[in-house]
Amino acid sequence: YQTVDVTGSPEVRATATAKATVAAFAASEGQGHPRIVELEKTAEGFGFNVMGGKEQKCPIYISRIIPGGYADRHGGLRRGDQLISVNGETLEDANHERAVDLLKGAQGTIKLIVKYSPKILEEMEYRFEHTKSFKRGGRASARH
Repeated sequence: YQTVDVTGSPEVRATATAKATVAAFAASEGQGHPRIVELEKTAEGFGFNVMGGKEQKCPIYISRIIPGGYADRHGGLRRGDQLISVNGETLEDANHERAVDLLKGAQGTIKLIVKYSPKILEEMEYRFEHTKSFKRGGRASARH
């Protein structure tokens, strides 16, 4: 991390220090600040998969970047990115189907706002696998 010299009143310095501390903590926990990623829709699509949604009581996340696909070649997205919005439309309370419809219906350049949150994705995947195992009648093992 880069150190920034902040001048001003004690209140301004304290606020800057608090914000930097929160950002450093978030980064250490694997969470990043929201960022904008623009992708061109190609004949192969965007080259990523999503999971989650309101019906699953979790945000929409990028669960897979398809190797060699457009998103992989572009390099702007990561597995574990939370999709906050697609072309200005929020996904914060959206169900999975709505997110997929927005992505599939997009033409040309798509503007995504994303935030890297891999720990939440790991929890979602664990819940999904645990539920799948339970529905098949198998015993779910404890997470270590």
